[in-house]
Amino acid sequence: MARTLTERHRKMKEILLAEKRRLWTELRGELFAGQDKLHSQFDIPQDVGDMSIMDVLADTGLAVTEILRKKLSGMDAAERKLAQGSYGICEDCGENIGEERLRVQPYAICCVSCQQKREGPSHPPGTTM
Repeated sequence: MARTLTERHRKMKEILLAEKRRLWTELRGELFAGQDKLHSQFDIPQDVGDMSIMDVLADTGLAVTEILRKKLSGMDAAERKLAQGSYGICEDCGENIGEERLRVQPYAICCVSCQQKREGPSHPPGTTM
């Protein structure tokens, strides 16, 4: 039993660290890629429409960066849980979160079933599927 828990802990740590590295790489890419191109485009006189497009692109980049920041915050919380021995345990039911779910979302705090309960029905009340 202890060996199984140790193996699960090792696998979860690998999953968590790999995803964290991927997210940091993606965030660095969002922050630094294409800055020279954007700066040179802002130096060229543009009409109001072009400036609007540039604003939308800048805002989109900020939104993506914010999403990545939130995911990285979740990863930090997951690392703390890993150190405490509570990583991969559903906060609602106390059961192990499936390895497949942790591979997809390493910072998940609930198993699939409890997450579905938290989110509620996937279609508006009164409608049938």
